[in-house]
Amino acid sequence: MKLILLEPRLLKYIDNINFRTDIQNLDDADGIIFLCPKCLIENKGSIGTHSIICWFEDCVPDDIDPKPGRWTPQGHDLTDLTFVPGIKHQAVSIKLTSGCMWHGFIRNGEVI
Repeated sequence: MKLILLEPRLLKYIDNINFRTDIQNLDDADGIIFLCPKCLIENKGSIGTHSIICWFEDCVPDDIDPKPGRWTPQGHDLTDLTFVPGIKHQAVSIKLTSGCMWHGFIRNGEVI
């Protein structure tokens, strides 16, 4: 499924409860939020579908939720975003440990 179908928004971290969603450039972003692909399919749309936040490595303190994961983005924008191994964090997959327990990857703008 294409990431852009999951209503992604780039995030700018402000503090432990606030972030901005008006970021236009991947280079200026501290993370990304998007609809859960598993629940979007199960719910047949966005109503009742939760969002997933992925903070980027070295952009947000490691003790800020959601944790423990931090991802290293690669690409020009949301159409070709890929999570690659970072220096401190080697996470490339996204694994939810509660709720729907979705586990997947973002590769070349696709959520798989």
